[in-house]
Amino acid sequence: WTIGWDETSLKHAGSFTNSGELKCRARCGLCWTFVLRWALTMLTVFAVYVGLPLTTVRPLDEAHWGKLITYLGRTCFAMGLGPWFFAVFEALLQIPRRGWQGAVQVIFVFFVASPFGFASFFLFNFFL
Repeated sequence: WTIGWDETSLKHAGSFTNSGELKCRARCGLCWTFVLRWALTMLTVFAVYVGLPLTTVRPLDEAHWGKLITYLGRTCFAMGLGPWFFAVFEALLQIPRRGWQGAVQVIFVFFVASPFGFASFFLFNFFL
């Protein structure tokens, strides 16, 4: 089933951006779901299996990696905090509409969508 999913994604990836009735938001969603997931998967694999072992041996500082790599590493980490912040902010905005369940959701989103929560779920699924 997964191979068919990938074949169909590659076959129709060009039509995700062609003119048609879809709005820009839907086109971006299609590209994100079907095409960019491979790039994100490869970046995650590289970060876990290459970046993590390297930074445990040599910490991310200018003495070991230089200014450019240190700056890029810290910038990427800060950019990774963006989705977490916006997810928690969106959950906070939904409290008046959802009531007490919205307040519970804020706590859940705060922990699960955090970088540490994401890493915990990644490791949990990795070991399954």
